[in-house]
Amino acid sequence: MILKPAEQTPLSALFLAKLIKQAGFPPGVVNIHHGYGSEVGAAIASHKGIDKIAFTGGTGTGTGVMKHAAGTLKNITLVTGGKSPLIIFDDADLDQAVAWAHLGIMSNQGQVCTATSRVFVLEAIDTHSLEKYCRHVQQNTIIESPFSEGVTHGPQVSKLQQERILSYIEAGNKEGATLLLGYSQTFHTPEKGYFVPPTVFTNFTDSMTIYQEEIFGPVVVVCRLATEEAVIRRANDTIFGLAGAVFTQDIKRGPRVARKIQAAPFGGYKQSGVGRELGEMGLDAYSCVKSIFTNLGMKLR
Repeated sequence: MILKPAEQTPLSALFLAKLIKQAGFPPGVVNIHHGYGSEVGAAIASHKGIDKIAFTGGTGTGTGVMKHAAGTLKNITLVTGGKSPLIIFDDADLDQAVAWAHLGIMSNQGQVCTATSRVFVLEAIDTHSLEKYCRHVQQNTIIESPFSEGVTHGPQVSKLQQERILSYIEAGNKEGATLLLGYSQTFHTPEKGYFVPPTVFTNFTDSMTIYQEEIFGPVVVVCRLATEEAVIRRANDTIFGLAGAVFTQDIKRGPRVARKIQAAPFGGYKQSGVGRELGEMGLDAYSCVKSIFTNLGMKLR
């Protein structure tokens, strides 16, 4: 087994290596290879001695892995990008829905493939629901080093990622979306570190970059819609289909809407991946079906 971590986050893999050794695995059973994806990752994906590739990361990188693996027709599992919807119906517990919506996008500073970066609210809900959401985010955000006590919002993984997120925010402003919360608001942001404060947009169109592309940062778009049908249509209007959330107290509506949302377990719909991870289906991806025929006495003339 070979584990190749992202070049930005090698330490967790090294700690895992220590645990593997402590657990008594024989030398050589698990190998951890560090390096850039374009070099080490490409070599692993194309190597003829490797039978199975499982990748978690961006859609663009996943496409590259798929191309390299195609040369030897490898069995692959890909978990790639997402632009997951979170839907709040008018009968939901609004306080809880707002709290979960905050966690869904701001957890790990939005650097989660299943982050709910699009929030849809039924118009029948109080018109102050957007203000309520922004107020909750402000009141529950402490931006500082993740090693400090009580911190809820740390830095992005790298300067490159910080700059990428900021470019999306700039695009949202230039394309005409309304910034409800962000740098212009009352967030204390440390000068040292790759920090991006929670950012909330509304009044956007479906063609805008911040609505269509995975940002992988603490940026969320929120809009109000009139009907269940409109919510489902907008929720599915994306090239991704990795996760989703529905908030309602109607035991019939919840499953009905969930069935119509194009989102699935890791591997997802559309450009969110190939195959499945976790569960029985995830284990099946690491096995090979084989047929064996035994002659019980039939003879040929």
